[in-house]
Amino acid sequence: MTKYMQPINPIRVYQAGDTANFIHQVFAIGITKVDYSTEVTFMTVNGMIMPKSNIMYAEVLIEGKWTAIEVHRHSQIVD
Repeated sequence: MTKYMQPINPIRVYQAGDTANFIHQVFAIGITKVDYSTEVTFMTVNGMIMPKSNIMYAEVLIEGKWTAIEVHRHSQIVD
């Protein structure tokens, strides 16, 4: 089961194209627990569901500055 939640701060994701990179604004983040791992998907403002594997870069707006979203090996989702 996937749990969707809206981010507090704006998020945008970059997708690589053949001739250009595309930027999508994120409306919601979907989190699915699969065995001992977690799968993340992004729902864009226009309704596209994008798995993490299709995204080359993601940023969040914190205090007026776009900051890269990175995976930290100690980060865990708490139920």
